[in-house]
Amino acid sequence: MRSLAKRVLTISDDRSSFPVLSLAWRTDPQHEQETRRLLTQSFGHTDRLVPVWHQFSGDNGSVILTVAAEQPQLERWLRSMAHESSRLDSTLASGPTIALVGTFADAKNFLATATDLFPRNDSETAVLPSRMQQNMVQGYQQTLITGQDPSLKAGEAACFLALCLLSGGSSAMLPRTVSSLGNGATVQISRGLVQRRAAITWQGICRGSGGLQVFEMLAQALPAQLKAMNDAEVQQLKHFALANLSRAWRSPIELAQTANQYQIMDWGQSLISSPQSELDRVTREDLDHAMDQLLRPVLEVLGRS
Repeated sequence: MRSLAKRVLTISDDRSSFPVLSLAWRTDPQHEQETRRLLTQSFGHTDRLVPVWHQFSGDNGSVILTVAAEQPQLERWLRSMAHESSRLDSTLASGPTIALVGTFADAKNFLATATDLFPRNDSETAVLPSRMQQNMVQGYQQTLITGQDPSLKAGEAACFLALCLLSGGSSAMLPRTVSSLGNGATVQISRGLVQRRAAITWQGICRGSGGLQVFEMLAQALPAQLKAMNDAEVQQLKHFALANLSRAWRSPIELAQTANQYQIMDWGQSLISSPQSELDRVTREDLDHAMDQLLRPVLEVLGRS
């Protein structure tokens, strides 16, 4: 069981005179709009304590509020926001994760205060089971396969690399492999929250009723293609992944938002705070294992696990 409400991240950054604080709530995609509406109301009730800058963001089951202000004002606002948001129904959202970016006076005590202000201790339940849904529309079959995001099991950096290999850039393995099947199918993989648990979703669309056959072929082809990559290609993949992760360093605000998004979604907050070292540690065996784990929901619904 993992607590969501007690997870706190700090990143020292002296580029701005205003510290940046980010709060992220985990919800269900179907409750995302309602949760954001209620949190926006809570924010509006903080009256004269509104920070100098704020923004709501997040998707796929997360709602993120990021604010910037001088530290004394930020501390007062945080207390007010904690009071207002405490009325949020626990069936709609978890307690928030917290990310701080900047230079703080007595940061340790501020963090302790921030954590104590949001005491609700929401824990994850059992592993998300793999499931499949299929429907036919105008001669095209859509296949959705959903399962547990394997980042915590297979390694956050390794999973990020495997996802980059599948879907990142012009040389992405997934669309190239699907195209080679020659049946006009398309397949995508995405990450989000299902029942407030980190999940991956494979979505395939094909003409006729051959959706499962497409995934059968992918389950065989993708691991084989990964094993055929040489060390130089793996290193190039790491450079691509690092370039994408490093975009979060454009500003303290973007850094806080992205770090907290990776924290609330279980994608690996350290991928944002120290991407180079995290990616450097990934071995070929780690990458192979991550690919196998990403394919596990597919194999389970195919009865091949």
